[in-house]
Amino acid sequence: MNRNVFTVAKWEFRRYFKLRDQLVGVASLLIGAAIGFGAVKFAQSSNRVDLAVIGSVGDLELPPNSDIHLVPTTESLEELRAKVDAKKLDGVLTLRETDGTEPNYQVELLVRNQPSWLSKLQPCLDKAKSKRAIQNAKLTSDQLEQILTPQQVTITSTTNHLVSNPDRLVAIGMMSAMVLVSFLGLSFFMTGITGEKQQRITEQIVSAISPQAWIDGKLIGLTAASFASTSSILFTGLATYGIAWLAGYGFALPGSMTRWDLLPVLVVLFVGGAIFWNCFYAAISSIINDPNTSARSGLLFIPMLPLSASFFAIPQPDGLAMRMLSLVPGASSTAMPIRLLIGEVAWWELAVCLISLFLGVALLRLVAGRIFAAGIMLYGKEPNWSDLLRWAFSPQK
Repeated sequence: MNRNVFTVAKWEFRRYFKLRDQLVGVASLLIGAAIGFGAVKFAQSSNRVDLAVIGSVGDLELPPNSDIHLVPTTESLEELRAKVDAKKLDGVLTLRETDGTEPNYQVELLVRNQPSWLSKLQPCLDKAKSKRAIQNAKLTSDQLEQILTPQQVTITSTTNHLVSNPDRLVAIGMMSAMVLVSFLGLSFFMTGITGEKQQRITEQIVSAISPQAWIDGKLIGLTAASFASTSSILFTGLATYGIAWLAGYGFALPGSMTRWDLLPVLVVLFVGGAIFWNCFYAAISSIINDPNTSARSGLLFIPMLPLSASFFAIPQPDGLAMRMLSLVPGASSTAMPIRLLIGEVAWWELAVCLISLFLGVALLRLVAGRIFAAGIMLYGKEPNWSDLLRWAFSPQK
């Protein structure tokens, strides 16, 4: 690596990535997560609902871990009403069997205020009503069990490639990470290059280093800073999972998170996609004099279109739209990881994706360097489209 490129890369990285600030941020998030999970556990422990029941409770079946506790009672309704008013009971549930050709229950709930736990009690009452209706139909216990047993579906895959909902969430998380890296690159290049132009320090720097070496250093340093910042967020997420596991909320990791064979390919796609769009950010930022008034600032959000398009194609990871996106440089950094995790990718598709991404980065790097070389020295009127095309296809002097 050129010494000037390394110097710029190191300076840009240290300029935007402060290890101490990252550690403070991670510590703050972890403390917040610990407090949050602790508050949830405390709230759940104080959500006990004591519900007195007048009548038979045999048909009422609550989940084992339900917050509602049914209390059979022989006390009168007036005595129970007094306990509800004194907040010794949360409510009184009265079950009265009605007369008719099809006996059923009339249900009345006595409470002080509108109960927030009614949605938890309602399924229990509905299930009991259905059970009584089936029993009134004089069905045998075997017939009743057959009716109440959910239909089992056995899924057989011809490729042994079954994708679960947690695997899809992992794919969405990886796509979100790429979008976050792109947003960080956008902010770094926008504030860095436009700030340098406004402070009129570009003349001194260009006299000591070539524009291409300067832009190469920025690409390496700022891309590394983007990934380092994102990595701290990823670490925080993993640590939060550990806190959740300790609090009793642990769950099994999706199978896609154990696909270590895909890690090298995913790293290449992420880094390549980040550099590709950072080249675009560098080129556009160099032609903007004032980001607060420039009409060109909207161009910096163009990369969000192909990056976000992959989100809408997730339901069909091997559909035509996703297959096309996975072969286009820039969009492939989000589309191809999704297909690798929850779809099927032919070897030639992955080869075309990587080759096109490599060629796209190499070409856009040169274009960004040429536009950057002319744009950083330009003040006042912003260049038009013909100027940009001329700079892009004219070699640096």
